[in-house]
Amino acid sequence: MTTKCDHNDETPVSFEEALDKTGNGLYNILLVMTCSLILLAIGVDLFGFSLVVAAACDLKLTVPQKGILTSLPFVGILLVSYLWGYVSDTKGRRFTLVIPLLLSFILSCISSLSPHWLFLGLVKFLCVCFACAANSATYTLVGESCTQRVRNRYMLLMTCLILLSPAVAGVLTYPTLKLDFAVELSWLNIMYRPWRLLIVVLALPSGLGALAIYFFCESPKFLFNSGRSDEALDVLKHIYAVNHRGSKEEYTVHSLTMDGYTAKKEMSLIRSMYEQSAPLFRPPYVWRSAQLFYIVAVVYITNNSFLVWLPHILNVIRLSMESGTAAGNICELISKPILTISNSTEEIVQKGCTGTIEHNVILTLIASQSVFAFFNFLISYLQNRRRVVLICILCLSSISGTMLNLVPEPISSVFFFMVFTCTCLGMGILASYFVDIYPTSFRGMATCLSIMVGRSSTFIGINVVGNLIFNHCQVTFYLWSLLVLSSAVAAWFLPPDKPAVSKTNAV
Repeated sequence: MTTKCDHNDETPVSFEEALDKTGNGLYNILLVMTCSLILLAIGVDLFGFSLVVAAACDLKLTVPQKGILTSLPFVGILLVSYLWGYVSDTKGRRFTLVIPLLLSFILSCISSLSPHWLFLGLVKFLCVCFACAANSATYTLVGESCTQRVRNRYMLLMTCLILLSPAVAGVLTYPTLKLDFAVELSWLNIMYRPWRLLIVVLALPSGLGALAIYFFCESPKFLFNSGRSDEALDVLKHIYAVNHRGSKEEYTVHSLTMDGYTAKKEMSLIRSMYEQSAPLFRPPYVWRSAQLFYIVAVVYITNNSFLVWLPHILNVIRLSMESGTAAGNICELISKPILTISNSTEEIVQKGCTGTIEHNVILTLIASQSVFAFFNFLISYLQNRRRVVLICILCLSSISGTMLNLVPEPISSVFFFMVFTCTCLGMGILASYFVDIYPTSFRGMATCLSIMVGRSSTFIGINVVGNLIFNHCQVTFYLWSLLVLSSAVAAWFLPPDKPAVSKTNAV
């Protein structure tokens, strides 16, 4: 057994070796829980806002206005994700989380006092612009603060919370909208109703996440890569002390090698942002970037674009069953009844709004996303088979999209529809690839660009699906199944999975 005075202890070691010596313990678990809460907050805010818009009856929103409001969060993510990737890679992961999340929470509280839908949309847009800073910084902070042995599993577990966010939004929405109160705020000329309180309730996870992440350290890998090796070593000592319930002096690493560190040149903001992203599209990363971004686009456009239509499709099934005409699959049912249902919905909106959400919509979100989150939890234990798992997920989605058209009755058709949207199970796997493949100096930018690709594909997909699924339903699902299958082919060429670390070396 070596002592602290041993000569070997004074020998500089590589960063990964020094990180391995910190072990895996309380610090890592609490960090993963906090970053998971932050990711949950983003999802709750994003999906929950559509429920807010549906319940905001006193704003007297038209259908186009509702469309604008629900689309604004995606626009905000598209516009600023690139900037936050730059901030994450230059100012730090922790900095990119604390301040933006706190500002996002404050802006959400302000938006609950909106007297007009335009003001609500503007403030919510700014809110999302700050909140989306956490999209990449959370994964990167965890990936750079945890040992290689548990890194991928932790990031897959974090994705469980993203998948669970629509369900959590539904759980928070149901009791909040059940409240019955109306407080007049004459100085703003508004009535403070439950849907306004719901905005604050949905924003609480962001506020809690901002406070919690404040008590954690900056990414030691970021500090080391920035030339601040002494600070990086202090963070590693702190992680070791928390994990082993001991003191920093017990940590046997006293210096880090500077291999791989390159001093950064002074340059303008635009030039610096270009330098952060350009290497992703130059050898040796250009092929990997195109491959990963394509899979990300397919995963997001398939899950998010079709998922928004799930409540409407279930409503079509319910009305058909009540009228005794429930014969055929989803495509056969939604081809004709859609006009009638749309007209009846418009009549209900014109007659008045109750300020609540249909129970079947909330229950659908809770049930389907809870199932996906559970399966994602199981997938986290297959971290050493992530390429195979990703290929299986994409193939299952593609097969389900085809089977949806072939089954003769609605219930099994709905089942295959839900399985078709299971591409969301690959989000955590893809996030782990972004952390593993790219170097520290470009990792935050790469992850942020992946979010931009995912959200932009969602923004486009929602409009494309809305125009196609009700007019060319069967063709849409056949072609989309081929699209998903093509992403499975792309996933086949991802790097092979690393072998599991033996337990004797995982101490």
